[in-house]
Amino acid sequence: MNDKKTKRVRRAYDVMGEVLDRGDAVELSRLLSRTPQLVTAWCRAPKTRQEFASGKLGPLDNLRTLILMVRDDDGKPDRAYPIGEYIAELLGGVFVPIIQPSSCSEADRLARISHVLRETGEVIDSASQIGFEGANNSAAKAACIRDIDDAIVALVQLKKNINPKGR
Repeated sequence: MNDKKTKRVRRAYDVMGEVLDRGDAVELSRLLSRTPQLVTAWCRAPKTRQEFASGKLGPLDNLRTLILMVRDDDGKPDRAYPIGEYIAELLGGVFVPIIQPSSCSEADRLARISHVLRETGEVIDSASQIGFEGANNSAAKAACIRDIDDAIVALVQLKKNINPKGR
């Protein structure tokens, strides 16, 4: 008996279907200069082999193709991370690449903890430079936000390494 859970990859058309309703599809088609039928087709599974092979892929399918190309070329997706960072920024979030959990030595575990502490220290330094009163220095605020994002990434990666099955 296989105890491993297989994670189902969400299809781009499922995601588009969750995001767009009929009115949104019409509006998006206008904004993208595409037909409403094409945008609506991005929200449902291809019905025939011919439709699947037509190449009328939606924007999420194109992103997936780009990311897979980078991963195939490099053997890892790291070079495509700016795409995730860009999308996360648009959504007001933080892109956190999840490292593959592995059994690691005590030295490696200490190095990961050290990384978290270093990133957290940079946040404290950045925050003290802008002041907790919220000075109007945009560059310093942007640097502080980047440091916070880096610290969040380090913490999530450490958590995933410690507890690979948990959330």
